[in-house]
Amino acid sequence: MTAPRTPDSAEPAPAPRRTRAGDVVVGPTVHARYVPAALFGLPLVAVLLSTFAGAGIQQWRTARLRDGHDGMLEQILEPAWAQLLLGALALWVLFALWALVPLILTHRVVLLDEHAETLALRRGLRTAERASLAQVRYATGDAERGGIALIGIDGSSAAEGEESLQQWVVPESGWDAAAFDGLRVLQAAAGLRPAPPRAEVVRENRRIHRERNHRELAARLGMPWREEYAHDEVAFRTEFDRVRRVLGGKEPRRDGDPRP
Repeated sequence: MTAPRTPDSAEPAPAPRRTRAGDVVVGPTVHARYVPAALFGLPLVAVLLSTFAGAGIQQWRTARLRDGHDGMLEQILEPAWAQLLLGALALWVLFALWALVPLILTHRVVLLDEHAETLALRRGLRTAERASLAQVRYATGDAERGGIALIGIDGSSAAEGEESLQQWVVPESGWDAAAFDGLRVLQAAAGLRPAPPRAEVVRENRRIHRERNHRELAARLGMPWREEYAHDEVAFRTEFDRVRRVLGGKEPRRDGDPRP
């Protein structure tokens, strides 16, 4: 077990989500994952498919008129735009319900009770595993969306002399700052080295990815690499464009420049 990391005074305190009982949620909640899809993704899908639903509503209205029904509902649905709007709303509600059910059944998070020093692995609507905070051997997670968190639980049995290490997997550990902060709180509570805030980790990951791409571009041109390029993108771009002009014969060559 590593020593706790000394937090930077300027570093914001973790702000994880909590249950009504006050337990820290490691990972995103159902609400956090469902709302963006229900409010942004699914409405777009419903609008794209509204013509099919509108055609169904038009057929239903025509059948009602043939049967002699000509009430307020039939009059409201007479314009094509009303049929498309109602069709889009109906599809939105239907898709939202379809998306919610599998999300609830497959959702997986870890709940940390800081007072009792216990962990609970939740799978869907049930608690699959329980452990004490003292059993945590490691807790790591990806700060990017789509990543996972891995929590190592020591399942050794002193009575039977058995040694085992279980690994709990929490999907979408980097869904947002609150989901990642839950992991940071767990790390600190278990005496591990807490990770930096999600924004800082994501920023560093992108810098590393950008540096890797810049190194590949520089290697293709035979351009000498300087350590300042790792943190100064403007300096790299300026020198990279200059070397390209040199190789294109549009600018005189300097010492150390690759030859055309």
